[in-house]
Amino acid sequence: MTDHAVTGPLSGVRILDLSHVLNGPFSTMLLAHMGAEVIKVEQQSSPDRFRHAWMPMDADHDGYEFLVVNANKKAITLNLKNEQGREIFLDLVKRSDVIVENFSTGVMDRLGFGYEALREHNPKIIYASSKGYGETGPYADLRSFATIAMAVSGWADASWRLSGAPGTQVFGPGDEAAGVSMALGILAALYNRTQTGKGQKIEVSMQEALMGFMVSSFHEFFEGMGPAGAYMESADGHVATHLPDLNDDLFRRYSTALGHPEAIEDPRFSTVVKRRENLKILQQEVASWMKQFPTKELFNILRQQQVPAGPVLSIDQILEDEHIVARKAFVEVDHDQAGRLQLLAPWIRFSETPSGISHAGPAVGEHNYEVYRDLLGYDEEVIDKLRADGAI
Repeated sequence: MTDHAVTGPLSGVRILDLSHVLNGPFSTMLLAHMGAEVIKVEQQSSPDRFRHAWMPMDADHDGYEFLVVNANKKAITLNLKNEQGREIFLDLVKRSDVIVENFSTGVMDRLGFGYEALREHNPKIIYASSKGYGETGPYADLRSFATIAMAVSGWADASWRLSGAPGTQVFGPGDEAAGVSMALGILAALYNRTQTGKGQKIEVSMQEALMGFMVSSFHEFFEGMGPAGAYMESADGHVATHLPDLNDDLFRRYSTALGHPEAIEDPRFSTVVKRRENLKILQQEVASWMKQFPTKELFNILRQQQVPAGPVLSIDQILEDEHIVARKAFVEVDHDQAGRLQLLAPWIRFSETPSGISHAGPAVGEHNYEVYRDLLGYDEEVIDKLRADGAI
C-alpha cells in the first residue's frame, strides 16, 4: 500500500488513537480526513477486533467498515504492559497533541495512563475519552455497544413508534453520534489550547450523545406533537416529503403539479394553520395522489416546482445518483488485500485546505518502522530488538 500525504486544516496535529471498534475510530477518522496524523496503537497479539467483525471466519482481509473508519491512519503495534513498551508510549505522548481512547472505565488508570498521569509528561495533551454512559453515575462501569446505546437513549423506542414494529432491529448512529461529538470536542480543545497553552480532558457518553441527536423527538415529547415528515408510496417505490411547512404558494404548486389544484380551496388545507391541524388527513390525500406516479417522474415533477422532496434510494442507487456522481462524493482507492474500494470522500469540504483520503485502513503494525524510526529515531536494529522483547 502506498501512502500519499493528505493536506488539510489539521496538518501538523498528531493524535494517538488507542480506540477500537467504532465510536473512537469514527472520531479519529474525521480528524484524519482533515489532515491530522493519526497513529493507531494496537497490541500485536490482540489487535482491534473490529478488523474482522461481521466478516466470514476465513476472511483474508480486514472488513470494509474497518477499512473506511481507519482511512488515512498509520498503524503501530505497542505492548502497554511491557516496561519498554510503556516507556515508548510515554515518549509518543510527549510528541503528540491528542490521545483518544474508549476503553471501559478505569482501564487506562489501571495501566497508569489516565489523564492526570499523562498530563505530568505532557501538560498540553488533550485526552479524549468516550464511554457508554460516561465516567460517573450508577451505570459508569457498564459496557455498552451501539444497540444498547440506542436502547437507553430513547432512540429505539422513538424508532419503533414511527415504524410500528417494536422489537425489530433499529438503524441509527449509535457509535457515530459519540464519534462526531468527540471530534468536535477535540477541535474545541485544540482551539482553546492556542489561547491558553493548556490541554484538557474531554469525556463523551454514548447515551447522552445520541440524546443530543434526538432534538426532534424531544420536541415531539415536550410539545405533544407528532412527526411532520412522511414517506409516501409511489407507483414503484417511495418518496419523502414534508407537508406542514409548505407555504400557500408552494402548496398550490405542489397540489397543481400532482393534478389536484382544487386542494388549495379545500377549507381543511387552505392555510398553513389548517394544513397542520388536518395533517393526518392531508397526508392520506397526498398519499393517494402520489401512488399514481413512478418515483423518478414524481421527484422530477416536485423538483421542477422547487418543492422539498426526495426519492427513497437504495445504496446501489445512491452510487449511481446523478447528484452524488457530479459531486464526486465517492473516491476509489487500492488496498493490498481487499482490492479496489469505493469510499465515501470526506464530506466536510474546505476551500483553502482540502481534505482527502490517501489510503484505506492500514494492516496491523504497518507503520512500525516509519513511526519508530522517523518519529522516535530508533534504528532498525533497535526496532527488531523491541519486537523480539515483546515491547512492540
